[in-house]
Amino acid sequence: MLDITLFGSTSFSVSGKVLRTEFGQAGRLLACYLFQYSGRSHRRERLMDLFWGDLDPDRARSAFNTAIWRIRKMLDQVQPDGSSILMTFGNDVRLERASFFEVDTQRLECVNPKMITNLKSGCGGVAAEEELCSALDCYTGPFLEGDDGDWVLQERERLHNLYITGNLELMRSCARRCELERALTFGRQILVTDPLRESVQRDVMLLLALTGCPADALISYQRLRSLLKAELGIEPMPDTRQLQEDIVTGNLYCGIDGRLSRHFALTQR
Repeated sequence: MLDITLFGSTSFSVSGKVLRTEFGQAGRLLACYLFQYSGRSHRRERLMDLFWGDLDPDRARSAFNTAIWRIRKMLDQVQPDGSSILMTFGNDVRLERASFFEVDTQRLECVNPKMITNLKSGCGGVAAEEELCSALDCYTGPFLEGDDGDWVLQERERLHNLYITGNLELMRSCARRCELERALTFGRQILVTDPLRESVQRDVMLLLALTGCPADALISYQRLRSLLKAELGIEPMPDTRQLQEDIVTGNLYCGIDGRLSRHFALTQR
């Protein structure tokens, strides 16, 4: 099985052993593009312009053909005649999906929408949560970290949003069942990658307070306040300031069961 890792640092590996590909920078990005969009056809000229746009047409064509040859060579290393799934016909190029390779991003894409729907409707139960957790574990860093082409940035944002949405639904689902420690884990995972998401900062403050760590909740508030000031030049939102005051005064714990249910049923909708 060929494992293609596009989250964080790019790698192509078999049984945990990273393959030596010698693609070069542009060739590596072409390979990533074809695997990310496997099952789709692409115009040859567009690919050459996307990855070798700084070269004259003849040199771009030569570099493109070399990269395609190297990708095919890698596929044949993994599966006899594996290169047959990478087809060029006329002006089109297409990498078919196959059972002998797996792309980490596609695992998240395939599972996430289905599981989110199940969680929102209350279907699937523990099995749905476990499947979604397993998919989210694939997210080990931003898509093609270190690269910054337009198509990379668009995919990075889209996949990041899938990751955030999955964690949000898991956090809410756990909180509504009063599994507060587990809900806190998902909230913290969001803030590792998106610390300026103030609604989740409130969620984490609330969960910290309710799990017996009000001091930590207040520390989180002060960190958020400093971060907002440094990054955006603004103060926390009124809802966040009110939550901080409720934690300080102890008003948070009045009718907490109803408040908890309403909060996690309504936030981030």
